[in-house]
Amino acid sequence: MHGPRALLAGTVAGALALALILPARASAHEISKAGPYRIAIGWLFEPPSGTVTYIGEPNAVQVFVDQPAAGNEIGVPVGDLNKDCDHPDIQVTVSFGSATSKPLCPEPAYDPDTGLGRRDEYDAAITPTQAGDYTFHVFGTIHGVKVDHTVTSGPNTFDAVGDAGAVEFPTAAPAPGEVATKVDRVAARAGDALTAAKAAQSSVAAVGDAANRATIVAAVALVLAVIAAGLGIVAARRRPGA
Repeated sequence: MHGPRALLAGTVAGALALALILPARASAHEISKAGPYRIAIGWLFEPPSGTVTYIGEPNAVQVFVDQPAAGNEIGVPVGDLNKDCDHPDIQVTVSFGSATSKPLCPEPAYDPDTGLGRRDEYDAAITPTQAGDYTFHVFGTIHGVKVDHTVTSGPNTFDAVGDAGAVEFPTAAPAPGEVATKVDRVAARAGDALTAAKAAQSSVAAVGDAANRATIVAAVALVLAVIAAGLGIVAARRRPGA
């Protein structure tokens, strides 16, 4: 078969192969290699093509690990990693701007008790709280093979995070970052008011202390005056001719 028919057949075959691969690798993940292993990194929950992942929605860094086999593009799942997150084989950090999360342990999605989930999938839960590009850094070892791969969201990797206000109706809810900022401002104002109240209370207390001291001094002076007057009367009576 030659010419246009051959080209069409090749295109269809390629499309079918791609359709087989993508469900196994997920829709918008960046794929890398570590020795004989293939790693795909992206968001766990990804919206339909043409939209974005939104802030405030619980999500996870999703990591697939398999070993490509000859003649099989899907590959053999690597499902024996991170059995104990106290001693994980692979970890992931999430960065946004200058902020970086603590190392997270992608937990196996496969449940051996029920048989549910994929054997090659590992998920590290995280909720993005700001819109923009995120960076995932996966590191550790896979059966002794070192893994150290960093990928940032983009058109050829995985989704950036967007502001959900564009699709919220009828009223857009404030973003988590805005709520936190407002809470911080209210807390700061409340703190200033409390400090001012304490200062005023201290001033009133100081005035009260001064008044109490003046009252005591006046009382003592009055007592001394009475005593002095009494002594004066006694002395006058004792004078000759009094």
